[in-house]
Amino acid sequence: MDKGQQVEVKEYGGNMLIRRVIADLGQTIVVCTEGEFLAALREKRPPDGIGFPRSSVKALKTRTLSRQG
Repeated sequence: MDKGQQVEVKEYGGNMLIRRVIADLGQTIVVCTEGEFLAALREKRPPDGIGFPRSSVKALKTRTLSRQG
């Protein structure tokens, strides 16, 4: 997974959350909130995040626009 990519994370209680990838460490994906990701960019610092098992992280599908006609 790529840094900055939006993902869906299954938290301990089973809820699904939208997060941003900070790092892909193989079996662990480190993520943070959108707010933290943007604040870190503005402040020119690394974002603070938490690691989740790869099995609990799913890449969000991106929408693509197609031309009809």
